[in-house]
Amino acid sequence: MYYAICYDIENDKLREKTAKALARHGCKRVQRSVFIAPAISARQLERLRDDLKQLLACRLTARDSLLFLPLRSEKGTDIYVLGNNNINTFFEDKPLKIII
Repeated sequence: MYYAICYDIENDKLREKTAKALARHGCKRVQRSVFIAPAISARQLERLRDDLKQLLACRLTARDSLLFLPLRSEKGTDIYVLGNNNINTFFEDKPLKIII
């Protein structure tokens, strides 16, 4: 299953470390604070979450957050995109893309 992982972290260093941790786990950046974890197993997902918990423990402020959003469909045609990003490189069927 694919996951969209989104974060809103104020601290620059912590935000950068979070991005690097996601990249180490094979996640690909599609926007500044949004990554896609392509087709990872439950075990890989657990490892990723554990690594991020360890990194972020006691460091997040009340306004910081990190979200894991399961993408039930692995078809890009179910994704609607406005603008430019590289999300269409992750899916077999390319998403509808409108550039404004």
